[in-house]
This record gives sequence, structure tokens and C-alpha cells, in this order.
Amino acid sequence: MNDKTMNEKMPLIQVKNLYKKFDQKDVLKNISVDINEGDVVCVIGPSGSGKSTFLRCLNRLEEPTGGHILFDGADICDPKTDIDLHRQKMGMVFQQFNLFPHMTILKNLTVAPMSLQKKSQEEAEGYAMQLLERVGLQNRAADYPSQLSGGQQQRIAIVRALCMKPEVMLFDEPTSALDPEMVGEVLNVMRDLAAQKMTMVVVTHEMGFAREVASRVMFLDDGDFLEENAPQEFFENPQNERLRSFLSKVL
Repeated sequence: MNDKTMNEKMPLIQVKNLYKKFDQKDVLKNISVDINEGDVVCVIGPSGSGKSTFLRCLNRLEEPTGGHILFDGADICDPKTDIDLHRQKMGMVFQQFNLFPHMTILKNLTVAPMSLQKKSQEEAEGYAMQLLERVGLQNRAADYPSQLSGGQQQRIAIVRALCMKPEVMLFDEPTSALDPEMVGEVLNVMRDLAAQKMTMVVVTHEMGFAREVASRVMFLDDGDFLEENAPQEFFENPQNERLRSFLSKVL
């Protein structure tokens, strides 16, 4: 078997014994998980269970206390690894939109590809406009973030991440700051990404989305993954008592 064939069978992300401690509190307790190319992994669990910390460790926005995270075969926890290079391959969407308020939408979308990937203005703007059209916001390119609704700003935040042509998208409760009527428009963009086989790790409270779109759902509680399964089995036949209790409160 040649190297290329072996690499094709390797998970895109391998988390091995990931441990995170804040002060005296163990936030993540030696968790291990593989994420394959094209997976849509939804991570659910109660507030304070470590979900966002897990996600932020995947691109080292949070420094792990111990363990290893292999991305594209490289250990991004190794101090010798160029983490900035790897972050360009991982799009991240937060609860807050974090758009630059003094820049137009188009400028928000092109500043990183032009400065980090040395794209020409023409190339960066052309690709940004393609993505804006995909999310139905091509007519807002010259507007500023304050002129957009929350749902529109979050769609722009997703497009901004996609402008870097990432290999994986990380979503940290991307709808939690939105009014209820704006949630659907953001979830629709994420559904489209899933349909296009974008690898996604999604921390979410949207159980309907997890049931419909995820390839795997994982339950994190008190810093440990207690159960994972395909959505139908996960929601209809949970094995873990803590998960059964959690689902009884949120479904």
C-alpha cells in the first residue's frame, strides 16, 4: 500500500488523550476521537461540560494541558508546528459574529485571503462574491455589518471562514446569539455545507439540526464523551443514563 492510499484512510483530525485543566478544574478528561473527511460531527451537552473548550482546542485557540491533536497528519500541539498555517485550513465560526465594523462586507471577506494567502484583490473579491451569492447576500457586499440583521451577519461570518477555502469548519453554537426567526437562515447555510461534504464539527443546542444533518452526534458531560452514535440511534435509543436524562429535558 502506498503512502497516498494510507493517507486517504487516515482521519482528517485525530484527538488523542486530550486533557485541559483550568486552575484546579479538569475541563477535558483525556478524550480521544477521530474525525474523518466529510464527517458532520455535532457535539451536544449541558452548559459548562467542556464543549466550547474542546472545539477551541482543535485549532489551539485554547492550549491543551496534555494530549495530542493530529490534523492532516501533523501534531498541532507540537511547539514546532506552524499553527498559523494550520489555522488557515480550519474555518471557525463563533457565537458572536466578530466582523470588522469599519469595513464593508466585501472587505471583511477579502482581507484575510489577501494578507495571509497573498491572493490578488481580483481573485479574492471574485471568490467572495461567489460565496455571497450562495448564501443570498450578494447585494450586500458594499454594506457595513451594522446594516445587516444578526442572521445576515452570521451568514457573512460563515462566508468569511469559507473564503480561506478551509478543509474543516468549526462552529461554536453559531445560532445561540440569534433571534429565533433568524436561526433557520443560518442553519440552512450549514445544511448546504454538509450536503457539499464539508467536514464540520458543530457545538450546538439545535437538536433538530443534529438529528437531520449530523453523521455522528457526541454527548459531552463533565469533560468526557459519554456516548456517540449515528443520529437516529443516538436520539431514539440512548444507552447512557446521563444522556437519557439530558435528552428528556431538551427534546
